[in-house]
Amino acid sequence: MKRLVWALAICLAPVAALCGQQQPPTLGPSQPSLQGPGSSRGGDLRMLAKVRRVYIDWIDNNLNEKLADDLGHVSWLKVVDKPDEADAVIRGSCYSLSRLKRLNVEVYLNDRVSGKSIWQDSIHVPFNPPDLSKAVGDAAAEIMDHLNQSIRAASRR
Repeated sequence: MKRLVWALAICLAPVAALCGQQQPPTLGPSQPSLQGPGSSRGGDLRMLAKVRRVYIDWIDNNLNEKLADDLGHVSWLKVVDKPDEADAVIRGSCYSLSRLKRLNVEVYLNDRVSGKSIWQDSIHVPFNPPDLSKAVGDAAAEIMDHLNQSIRAASRR
């Protein structure tokens, strides 16, 4: 009989503890949404403010060409053809998840000499399979918006 009481107590103790928990555990404060401003992270804003020439490495889905076109309209940053001429290098990935109808883009701006991360951005853009190129263009425009916001924040400091 004592064993039965102990077995019942052992089985019910975790249930009582779990029922008493009001909110599921978290891994810290919630992060900003990946769908808007705040998805970019500046590694070193002082270095970002000093970047004048950038080389864009090859990125899937022709994102590198879209970024080069968009950066061509920015007066404070010049796109160069050779990595040796650049202050920083833009690298990244741009892949589509057709089942989820979503384009995932990650872009990194690294110092050319040290390889240190200066700035990075991560974006998820919804799309329908025929409009992948439009989603890539939208992602490039959003990356440029985030980069401009980071540059303005760096210049204020």
